[in-house]
Amino acid sequence: MNKQCLIVRYGELFLKGKNRPDFVQKLINNIDLSFQKNNFSNFNIRKLHDQLMITAESDSELAKMLLSLNKIFGISTFYLAYQLENDCEKLYDFFKKITDYQEINFTTFKFDISRSDKTFSKNSLTLQKELGEIIVKERGLKVNLTNPQKIFYIRIYRNFILFFTEKMEGLGGLPVGSSGRALLLLSGGIDSPVAAYQLMKRGLEIVYLHFYHQKEGQQKIFELSEKLSPYNNFVKQVYLIDTQPLFTEISHISQEKYRLIILKRMFIRCACFLAEKLAIAALATGDSLAQVASQTVESLNVISQVSSLIILRPLISWDKREIIKEAKKIDTYELSLSKYEDCCSLFEPKHPITRPRKEIVEKLEEEILWPTVLEIICEKLSKPLEKEL
Repeated sequence: MNKQCLIVRYGELFLKGKNRPDFVQKLINNIDLSFQKNNFSNFNIRKLHDQLMITAESDSELAKMLLSLNKIFGISTFYLAYQLENDCEKLYDFFKKITDYQEINFTTFKFDISRSDKTFSKNSLTLQKELGEIIVKERGLKVNLTNPQKIFYIRIYRNFILFFTEKMEGLGGLPVGSSGRALLLLSGGIDSPVAAYQLMKRGLEIVYLHFYHQKEGQQKIFELSEKLSPYNNFVKQVYLIDTQPLFTEISHISQEKYRLIILKRMFIRCACFLAEKLAIAALATGDSLAQVASQTVESLNVISQVSSLIILRPLISWDKREIIKEAKKIDTYELSLSKYEDCCSLFEPKHPITRPRKEIVEKLEEEILWPTVLEIICEKLSKPLEKEL
């Protein structure tokens, strides 16, 4: 037997009770999709009680497939293992020939053994002692229970035994798509790609909406969606809306300090229309509380009041240092820094208002033809994805 396999452990999915099979199946579908996108074939994904076992025709393929698991949400840990027969004597023989399966580039070790199969002929302590003696005698290594250079993991199940030496941390969270979809307002800055990533971690598939005034910067938006696509089940749907009609109207607002708040209310109205058209139940932004004047509690409240859908703000309590650290981790930071003039910067007043009043905003909106402008914009929403709206 002694065949290699990939093991994927569920983590949080194991707590889902009667709904667990649906979450696990979604994870299987996402892994299958990732493997196919990376041009892997002839593999099998087998669902076990608390983990997945992945086998392939070639052991060398498994090592390459391992890397694809790094960007799939819903995985707690994963590792490359040898699948052995559930036979005590064959287990001992395996360790007598350990150099056939494991490079010995270390001097100290210990065993980590657990038995799901309580009928196995020897208990964990006996196995640790006797297998340890084999390694010491045959390979001249030393046991170190507190700080070993290598750990030999053995997991004994009713039908097989797993042996491995390295465990990798997965991204955790829930499989993308298991929580539905959200429409994220992608600005091109540092924050919104990180917000998208955090929502993917909670099982949301992300569709992007970008408001632009410079066509030259659109490529940056598509590149950000491309960066995030491996985490997002390779979905990179981007809708673009030309903000010029909005700018023309908002420039007429008599109180300059309210223009940005009104612009953001317009964005939310447009986003709600598109989300409902696409049967998406939630909007999302990269807002961080009090990071700028339009992100105070009062400003967020006034902006949110025009939304017919819930607005998710996963970064609401994050500071800039945390956001930058995460952006670097997911490799969107440098791209986000590339030159691109954000729409909102054009309406940032010298003395921004931090506590806007709803009644004043609604009165000022009467000065512009925003229903007509929104109607013109929304008429274009039937255009295909990744095209100007």
